[in-house]
Amino acid sequence: MSLIIRRNGGERALVPLFSSPSMLEELDALARKAWDYWPFSLGESVVPETDIYEEKGELVLKMELPGIDKENLDITLEGDKLTIKAEKREETTEETTLHKRERFYGQYFRSVTLPYPVLETGISATMKNGVLEIRFTKAEEARAKKIEIKDQLPKGKSRAKK
Repeated sequence: MSLIIRRNGGERALVPLFSSPSMLEELDALARKAWDYWPFSLGESVVPETDIYEEKGELVLKMELPGIDKENLDITLEGDKLTIKAEKREETTEETTLHKRERFYGQYFRSVTLPYPVLETGISATMKNGVLEIRFTKAEEARAKKIEIKDQLPKGKSRAKK
């Protein structure tokens, strides 16, 4: 992990280097600064970071959902479309005096199209350390098939039967 050292009023703070914000995030931040209000806020829903890869003949999806309990998670597969919805609820009460809020509370949403058909009976999901992992078994029609190459005869010739 790379670190950036910033100086704030003589103090040193170590800040991890993250990927640059997307164009929509930059526009959202700019609009918030300019008008102090922006009706199309990206803060209402978050699209979680997702990896999809193949390993040992299985399709694997890993998604970062920090602070999400499995009770607040909804996973749906319709055909080849996988939809994952989650909600992270606030931990404060009415008696709480809030001084600073930087953590996200709200809905997470992600919909992905799987690259090939999967077996409905071959799906397993686990959640560990804020990472959702879903494993899919390939459907038979999506598995690689060996194709036999037959000898090609010259044009006009036929195989002689013995």
